[in-house]
Amino acid sequence: MGVAGCTGDQETPAAKPSPSPSSSTATPEPRSAPLKVVVTRVHGRLPAKARAPLEGNVRATLSQYLDAAFLRDDYPQTRFDAAFNRFTTHMRARARRDARMLTNAGYGRTTESVRAIRRTAYLSVLAPYKVAAGVTARVDLVFRVERSGQPDETVRLHGRLLLSRNSRNDWSIFGYDLVRSDTPVRSAS
Repeated sequence: MGVAGCTGDQETPAAKPSPSPSSSTATPEPRSAPLKVVVTRVHGRLPAKARAPLEGNVRATLSQYLDAAFLRDDYPQTRFDAAFNRFTTHMRARARRDARMLTNAGYGRTTESVRAIRRTAYLSVLAPYKVAAGVTARVDLVFRVERSGQPDETVRLHGRLLLSRNSRNDWSIFGYDLVRSDTPVRSAS
């Protein structure tokens, strides 16, 4: 696994539940899709019993990043500093420069809510001594962004996130190679 830079266009929004009306006939807002994390390749040897705990630990790292970057419940928002807490110290500065692609920072105060339509991460694991030493997560993330005074948008962020073990024996993001696209949602009329 090598350190990767970043590529892409624009950035992605986050999720916020809408206030619930007092009427009992109101339709609840759909929930975000769960984050699916699956080990699909192992380079070296990784015991079968180690796969589920690895998937859970990587899921925790990815969820913390994605929730803080996109699926926030405090929109409108312009600050996304917490999105980079799971990045390595070295990569954090670069990621902040790419905040418009790696978060919803570019939408600013017009974002009302964000809902995940699809969130998958397929893991390729480097395990030279029967222990996971590094992970490449191939991610495919699709969000629906609701904005005030503007059409809703569908945002897709896909590519690779590179992870390594840190001093707490969990996972940190040390590289990324991602592409982002933002597409206005057409009305069904």
